[in-house]
Amino acid sequence: MQRVIGHVRAVDGVSFNIKRSQTFGLVGESGSGKTTVGRTLLRLTEPTAGKSIIDGKDIFAMKKQELRKLRPKMQIIFQDPYSSLDPRLTIGQIIGEAVREHKLVPKSELRDYVLEVMKNCELRPYQHDRYPHEFSGGQRQRICIARALALNPDVVVADEPVSALDVSVQAQIINLMRDLQTKRHLSYLFISHDLSVVEYISDVVGVMYLGSLVEMAPKAEFF
Repeated sequence: MQRVIGHVRAVDGVSFNIKRSQTFGLVGESGSGKTTVGRTLLRLTEPTAGKSIIDGKDIFAMKKQELRKLRPKMQIIFQDPYSSLDPRLTIGQIIGEAVREHKLVPKSELRDYVLEVMKNCELRPYQHDRYPHEFSGGQRQRICIARALALNPDVVVADEPVSALDVSVQAQIINLMRDLQTKRHLSYLFISHDLSVVEYISDVVGVMYLGSLVEMAPKAEFF
């Protein structure tokens, strides 16, 4: 017979708000719970308690069908742009897959819609029918950003989106994210180890340690 010796709380007592068009930078050492917070916020990891409120609705309390309707409004950009892309699909299929699934545009307009999203993320029309292995790391991350933004989200969780990229490419991706935020009034939860990147993109900064949020302040005050 198995005995329960104790319970480990991966994340506990974390509370913060992200305003419209703002970026909340979340920093902390490896294993502090940053990614768990991001995934739980979108209910990709099932919570045991608490609330995650988007537009006045608690997504933790929603049934699956209700949650599915809200999914387009909350998206995630993963850390590794290669492993998060299906190597068997073309870029057009990757970006358009969820758009088609959620019926955001008619089938006849899907290709033009995807091409417009690609253009906004600085990808070329001729790249529509290419596969992930034909792209550089920076281009792959643009594809991941395009896939997320194709659903017109309000909230985007960016889980260390530039940590796997060269420094010169990091700047391009961060600037692209800021431009898209301005145009689309996006709210970002930006998870990172790199304080210089967090300082550049964030409005408010929070620090995770051992599963708890131990410090939070406006960017200027924090740095």
